Amino acid sequence: MAKKGTTQKGNAPDKSGEGSQASSNDKYVNELRIMIDKLNPGDYTEGAFPTILEWFNNLEKFSTEIVDGGLTYGKLMRNNFVKLHYRELLPIFQELCFEIKKRDADIFHLKLSLAESEHSLLKAKIWTLERENIALRAKIVTNTDLSETIKELLPKLEEFKNSNTQVLKEQLPTIIKDATCPDIKSTLEIVNREIVAEVKKNRVEARSFAQVALQNKDKRQGPPSLLTPKDPEGILLIKPKSDALRDFEANRKIFLDILQANSPGARLRGVVTIFGGGVKFIAASPDDITVIKETLMEHGEKETLEKFDFITPNRRSPQFILYNVPKEIGESELKVGLMAKNITLADGNNKPHFKIEFSIPARDSRFNHWVLSINPKKYDDFKNKEGLYFHFSRLRLSEFISVKQCKKCFAFGHTTKGCDPANKQLCDKCGEVKEENHRCRGKIA
Repeated sequence: MAKKGTTQKGNAPDKSGEGSQASSNDKYVNELRIMIDKLNPGDYTEGAFPTILEWFNNLEKFSTEIVDGGLTYGKLMRNNFVKLHYRELLPIFQELCFEIKKRDADIFHLKLSLAESEHSLLKAKIWTLERENIALRAKIVTNTDLSETIKELLPKLEEFKNSNTQVLKEQLPTIIKDATCPDIKSTLEIVNREIVAEVKKNRVEARSFAQVALQNKDKRQGPPSLLTPKDPEGILLIKPKSDALRDFEANRKIFLDILQANSPGARLRGVVTIFGGGVKFIAASPDDITVIKETLMEHGEKETLEKFDFITPNRRSPQFILYNVPKEIGESELKVGLMAKNITLADGNNKPHFKIEFSIPARDSRFNHWVLSINPKKYDDFKNKEGLYFHFSRLRLSEFISVKQCKKCFAFGHTTKGCDPANKQLCDKCGEVKEENHRCRGKIA
């Protein structure tokens, strides 16, 4: 083996002075870096390309540090690759798959709507032609009756002609009109009403993907039916003000006894516990729960009622998320910019139909996602947009559904701020209490 700085016998030195070392470096060039430089933004979606590029740059940086450090591939390095890079790749795939599924669902919905609309239109045309045929037949019958009427009038016409030709000319149009026009007008009105009623009866409304899926599921049970929105339930929350009243069964008995004594006909769908020993009453409608609340407030003892809070929660407004808003854009600037480029987001008095709630950091540190609460009456308008114009770009918009989960006890329905102070911090991997000497038994990625 030749020493560094020398060449083997029979091998002439490279003219550039690098020798065989240069060819060795060319053999192990950074192919990952070359691949990243060749990535074309046009091959990916606008929202996915920054995330994919960031992931590959982080992978190249991490692998270069390993190569420079002279580390060999082992269990530790494998786990680091999974934790720092491969795990971050899964959300990218999931988001792309979600976009594909959403696109397929939209295509299926459009195809079904077009097919059903065309079928309904053909049925309406056939029905219209049949009714026109009936109307023409009615006109033929009317003309026949008119002919018979004229025959009956001929003797009178001869008599009028002999007596006074001028009187005949004046009365003839009136006689014909009185004999024929009422029947024709009545027949046409009846036919038109029947056509309108039949078209309305056979009109097929556009259905969502969920309705189509439900229809296919229930084919064996009978003819399909369109989904109808359910009426809102009435909710009453009774929360104790002190820790001494945390016994749910005792609290439940207090208020049910008041209802039994003063309003035994009150109907409840359920009585369940809530955080802190409180009671949740569920009725069929907001009006029913209002009557129940008034009964409790009127007939309950004042000292008892003062120990509890009576809350009737408002219905939550639908929310949408606006993706990839530049990080330097604030709430007020975002609101003004959206209303300036999207005139349908406000009413005639320039009052917005939406409210900006809060922001969520995006994967790309240059952007934030913003959550908007919208007027329920404008839900369909926002859902159909799928994007809003802001400055000189169009930002993607989709429905936002969030679930409250505590990061302390990991229960759903409340956040860490509202968690019981007596609860201890749990481990997010194994679920055991996370104490000072805690040893996690969860799986290590």
